[in-house]
Amino acid sequence: MARDRSRTHSPPPVKRQKKSSTTTVASLADDILLEIFLRLPSLATLVRAALTCRGWRRAVASSPAFRRRFRETHPAPLLGLFFNPPGAVQDPALPAFPSFVPTRGTDRDQAAAVRGGDFFLTSLQERHGVHNGWGIHDCRGGYLLLANADQLTMAVTNPLARRRESFFDFGHEDTLEGHRVHAFAHQACLLCSDEDPTSFRVSRVRATVFSSDTGEWSVRPWVDIPARPQRGRFWLLNGNMQTNGFLYWVYKNCKYMVSLDAATMDFSVAELPVFLKNRLCSFVVGEMNNGEPCIVYAINFTVGVLLRRTDSDGVERWVLDRAEILETQLGLVLGKLMENYNEVQVVAVRDGFAYLATSERSNRSSTPSWFLSLCLETMKLEKLFWRTYDSFVQPYVMPWPPALVGNYGRFALEDGV
Repeated sequence: MARDRSRTHSPPPVKRQKKSSTTTVASLADDILLEIFLRLPSLATLVRAALTCRGWRRAVASSPAFRRRFRETHPAPLLGLFFNPPGAVQDPALPAFPSFVPTRGTDRDQAAAVRGGDFFLTSLQERHGVHNGWGIHDCRGGYLLLANADQLTMAVTNPLARRRESFFDFGHEDTLEGHRVHAFAHQACLLCSDEDPTSFRVSRVRATVFSSDTGEWSVRPWVDIPARPQRGRFWLLNGNMQTNGFLYWVYKNCKYMVSLDAATMDFSVAELPVFLKNRLCSFVVGEMNNGEPCIVYAINFTVGVLLRRTDSDGVERWVLDRAEILETQLGLVLGKLMENYNEVQVVAVRDGFAYLATSERSNRSSTPSWFLSLCLETMKLEKLFWRTYDSFVQPYVMPWPPALVGNYGRFALEDGV
């Protein structure tokens, strides 16, 4: 029988679907979303998650408080170590670039970040007419400061972002004690900001500063540094150490250390403990995981940490905080290979970690070094890799990408974006 479609027979009522009360990830409030992000395992994983959509990026970029909390609980990961070319370039026509060795950890997001970066430094080849002979002066905030001494040129590049930031010439000379001395005689340092990762400054011991914001050098007058030797053209060790807004250089006699406040450009000098003058001692200035300045030293297999403390006379001094013999730990980490070495050397200190290299004092080139990281809070060793230790070493620590920090430039946060 045909279905009756007359007006006297109403169609069956339509069942209305109940609205779902399920909360989706996209509907989470920013405070809840950031609490979830705080539980991610690493900075590399956070970057991958936060760049999934504009809303998540905005939540992270607009919250300095979240970034501070994340840094406190998640140390920035070490992506690897940069090594300078192992000697002077014999033929300017042959390329000589720093080499990079990744840590090869188990974090897949971290490994993906390294694969996506320009750690072969191919962007340095974009400078027309400059020989490809480059050495590293410093590595901070994701940037590398490199110098081409033959042609008095410097470059700042960001391997992780796959871009060359800037080239600048340093062709002028300074007068030092009646001598004409090239500017390259003084080790340069990078100054970076956690909350403005697109900006950097380059500074030297004379407080000569290059600003990425202005693209210009500012040269400050020479100052009379206390306890400076009266004779000798080069009385500072070639080292560039910094922490918490201060730059440090050590006198060659290891008796004093010069510090420069990067904010005020004021110099000061502190006396170092006498045992750092030991010819078997290596030491580096860095920072603990809370940003407190420290000196980490190594003598044989003993590694110690010095902190700044005020004594009963109200004078600040470097005071031994802890020291530990690492021979047992090294034996467990290296096994029978431990027999090839009789000391460790401190090569760098960053964010509460000291980076060490094993050494055999006879300096036999046939015995490569093991590179290790030492957590300064727990004094626990971790093996990184095996390599010849024949040049200047700089750790490359993963920085926060500019897209996840602040509200400026092309990363400005717009309504609804």
